[in-house]
Amino acid sequence: MINMVLLFLITLVSSSQAANQYFITQPKNTTAMAGTLVTLPCMVGSQQGVCQWTRDGLGLGVDIELAAYPRFTMSENSCDLQIFPLLPSDEGVYQCQVGAKPGVAPISSGSATLRVTSEPGQ
Repeated sequence: MINMVLLFLITLVSSSQAANQYFITQPKNTTAMAGTLVTLPCMVGSQQGVCQWTRDGLGLGVDIELAAYPRFTMSENSCDLQIFPLLPSDEGVYQCQVGAKPGVAPISSGSATLRVTSEPGQ
């Protein structure tokens, strides 16, 4: 009986030490010129899970270098998404997500629309 009480207390203390992940910065609607560098911000406090971005609901991957999207990279020190050079086909709705860990829930940012403009005649 004492062992069960001790196990319960240890579990309670351990689970209360796991800090919840939260967004410090989230992506916002952005309009940028084709051919430029655009950064969609996503900074996470108490980050424990892995970052992933989605575009129009499709996961882009979890590696810093997104192999299927060679113009897309995630920052090493945050979950920021950088796109260079920006193309009209990059338009869409983006969302930053951070995965779960034992005792820590996943989180998803608000959605942000990326619009791409071009110089007249381009």
